[in-house]
Amino acid sequence: MVAQNIRVSGKIVEANSGNPVDFVSVLIADEEIWTVSDENGYFTLLNVPEGRHTVEFHCLGYIKTTRVVDTAKDLDGLVIEMKEDNLLLEGAQVVATKTEEKSTTSYLIDRNALDHQQALNINDIATLLPGGKTINGTLVDDSRLLLRSSGSEKGNASFGTAIEIDGIRLDNNAMMDETMGASTRNVSSSNIESVEIVTGIPSVEYGDLSNGVVKINVRKGKSPWIVEASTNPHTKNIAVNKGLQLGKGKGVMNLSAEHTKSFSDIASPTTAYQRNILSLHYSNTLLRATSPLTIEAGLTGNLGGYSSEADPDEMLDSYSRARDNLLRGNISIKWLVGKRWLTNLSMSAAFSLQDKMTENYSNASSASTQPYIHTTEEKYAIASDFETDPDADIILGPTGYWYVRSYNDQKPYNISLKGKADWSHNFGDLRNTLSIGGEYKRSGNNGRGLYYEEPRLTPTWREYRYDRLPSLDNIAFYAEDKVGYVFSGGTELQLTAGIREDVSYISGSDYGTVCSFSPRVNLKYTLWAGKDAFVNDLGFHAGMGRSVKLPSFQILYPAPSYSDILAFTPGSTANNKAYYAYYTFPTAAIYNPSLSWQYTDQTDIGMDIKVAGTRISISGFYNKTSSPYMSVRNYTPFAYRMTGQSSIEGTEIPSSDRRYSIDQKTGVVTMYDARGYFEPKVLDGTERHTYNISRQYTNGSTVKRWGLEWVIDFSKWEKLNTVLRLDGNFYSYKGLDNTLFASSSGTFGNSTDPSYPLLGWYRGSSSTSAGTVSSASISNGSESREVNLNATFTTHIPKIRMIVTLRLESALYTYDRQLSELPDKIRSIVLEDISDNFGKPYDPSMRNCLVAVYPEYYSTWNNPSEKIPFAEALLWAKDNDKELYNQLAPLVVKSAYAYVLNPGRISPYFSANFSVTKEIGDHISISFYANNFFNNMGQVKNTKTGLKSSLFGSGYIPKYYYGLSLRLKM
Repeated sequence: MVAQNIRVSGKIVEANSGNPVDFVSVLIADEEIWTVSDENGYFTLLNVPEGRHTVEFHCLGYIKTTRVVDTAKDLDGLVIEMKEDNLLLEGAQVVATKTEEKSTTSYLIDRNALDHQQALNINDIATLLPGGKTINGTLVDDSRLLLRSSGSEKGNASFGTAIEIDGIRLDNNAMMDETMGASTRNVSSSNIESVEIVTGIPSVEYGDLSNGVVKINVRKGKSPWIVEASTNPHTKNIAVNKGLQLGKGKGVMNLSAEHTKSFSDIASPTTAYQRNILSLHYSNTLLRATSPLTIEAGLTGNLGGYSSEADPDEMLDSYSRARDNLLRGNISIKWLVGKRWLTNLSMSAAFSLQDKMTENYSNASSASTQPYIHTTEEKYAIASDFETDPDADIILGPTGYWYVRSYNDQKPYNISLKGKADWSHNFGDLRNTLSIGGEYKRSGNNGRGLYYEEPRLTPTWREYRYDRLPSLDNIAFYAEDKVGYVFSGGTELQLTAGIREDVSYISGSDYGTVCSFSPRVNLKYTLWAGKDAFVNDLGFHAGMGRSVKLPSFQILYPAPSYSDILAFTPGSTANNKAYYAYYTFPTAAIYNPSLSWQYTDQTDIGMDIKVAGTRISISGFYNKTSSPYMSVRNYTPFAYRMTGQSSIEGTEIPSSDRRYSIDQKTGVVTMYDARGYFEPKVLDGTERHTYNISRQYTNGSTVKRWGLEWVIDFSKWEKLNTVLRLDGNFYSYKGLDNTLFASSSGTFGNSTDPSYPLLGWYRGSSSTSAGTVSSASISNGSESREVNLNATFTTHIPKIRMIVTLRLESALYTYDRQLSELPDKIRSIVLEDISDNFGKPYDPSMRNCLVAVYPEYYSTWNNPSEKIPFAEALLWAKDNDKELYNQLAPLVVKSAYAYVLNPGRISPYFSANFSVTKEIGDHISISFYANNFFNNMGQVKNTKTGLKSSLFGSGYIPKYYYGLSLRLKM
């Protein structure tokens, strides 16, 4: 082993003034050795191994600087000049850059790019990825960030995208009523220093994901007052940032405040979303000359949300509000121990509290009283007047016009603790870094759930309190080893391999304790770098691994369902009241012992090459998501007693004096005379058959995504000081579902025959998320392919401190098709006429066909476990049993249009965007952009329907849109 006792020290100064630069992070990444410069700019790195190393220097407001050093002995007296990050620099970047030092595909977006794009939402950064398309985003749109996927696909892609802010995970696991990724509307965009997007194979340090990692780094370090204001037709924003040095050895406090408001329509500005964010971040480094210890602590709060209240254009006073308040905090330490037995030790703790209450105030009206059912028990119950019995199982609603105010109270919270230890050693040309760490995370929801303001006006509803649900606890352990070897001639091989084990304890759930295993490996091979030849740089990387996504509360603790079956129809009284009776059958979500946690197996390969000054990066990927979360309905047969209005015909009791009671167990209805003149009468009833519907979460079928991404940065055209970038992607998706699930024909509640009603058992659902699959459809999946190519011309004129970009975005090939197929059998048939129930097998080569789907089986009410082949039964019943045929025919699902399964190819289209940033001295910066500034109104043709449509308002390209921002540094 080579001794690690060499010292590297020096001073860091500003390039122009020569003044010392403090709080500069100094890092030898391969060795995990680091320090921070002091108030006088001095730094010292201890225990540096002998050899050749690249030292990196990072500081807020300055460009990253590197210095290659040879450490055969102590190296003192280095002078490092750092340049301020402004448009005077030749290398200013306003695009996403490929992080070539990583052993997997990742991209870095710095503050210059965010300012130039005027990003208001983190989701907007997806525009800068290869093949990305510009959108005119507003905060009113709560879209979720997706990587290497689309929002209309199976596999819960957004739910599997991990987003972290300085190591704090934006966790959406504790939210009810959705299975989606975390919302980023409440994340300030003004205090972000950089964003790293890992689309390849992430380190095993990152868990609870299945679709990549987005790592957001906020501003940390000394800085002047920065005041920013931006505007576009739908959003206004103002922000203030300051990095305040507290005194010698006391660290830096970063302050950030932001107010942003987005309108859905400038003609109706009362419908809007706003965020008001205040954040504090403290950082300090102790023991800088020996064993530096960095302490960081942050606290962020937001008051905001959505509101459509008091819109003057609304005829009614209905409105909705949604709070989006949060409090997020973290504290972390990182200690360079610098011993042979331990290099680094880091620990952190974080919490997140959110208030996402939704309030709805809506108009309601009725000419007659309607039953509002509130019972949570299995029983028969009859409606009562609220004034008579306000706690009745069923109350009669009002008549006329009124307003109903409801609340859905969600207060998700997350707590996390992390720890990691690193050991770095050199064995000649072999470098090895071993990391071992652990993480504890708890998710919960302290919200009340859905409730109503006035009991008198509360419609059919049952309380389900989120704050009574147990938490989801997850403990993870991981180990990762990174080995690097430098061959003679400069060739370098780097191998990173790790394993992660997640143990999820789900208190109060039948799922109990669940373990999941995630191995990952990345390999990077650099043949040469910086070579004075036609091929300057050449390197390859490849990786594969598995990542597991924990389920959400929506999956673990779904609300119970209730079947409310009409059991008595007495008719209306003279004052238009109807005292209906219902049979209520409650059912909790059914536990699925075979439910697996969703996971994705990823493969990522790539090449980075620089040829004659032109840099080319190519990445290919293949991702297979297995066991995606989805839910299906389960049907449990039961019989109930139905008493119709005909049973009271001919009675001598006047309608105004009739009173009713119902036996809660048997459903027998007794009619009474309010005056007591006539004897009570037991009304005749009949037995009816139906199903109780409950929900069960299960795993869908495998989803496959693959594609190719490329970025080509041509060498600078010196005469115009212009650089051309070509970036694009080929993307292919195929998702087919083979799940067998039950669905009804919609004829429940009318049968007295114990064989009916029937259930159809269909193979394959078209559901694209973890929502309930409630009905069969023509398609059971889809496929899509696309080729996108963007050309970005960047002209940088340092002398006048201006940078201009012209970005041409094109969709060269866009294809999608709904699929109806199974791996081993025909799923659909082609009909000659919509009234037919028989036809020939469907073939994917057919076009413009009316298509029908049979259930694979059907079952009867009295024997639901017996699944009878449907096709044979329908064919036999056509000629032999008309009654059975009439029951089976409604189970055949038919397409409404002949083009449903046609392939759709959209002709190529494009749009052009223009952006300019101009610095006026050292204190003022102005940015302007115009999206789709040609206002392209061309037409595209879709082969699915054969129709042409205008690009204007189509959603394919953004509408003509513009924005302006101003930044002041003081």
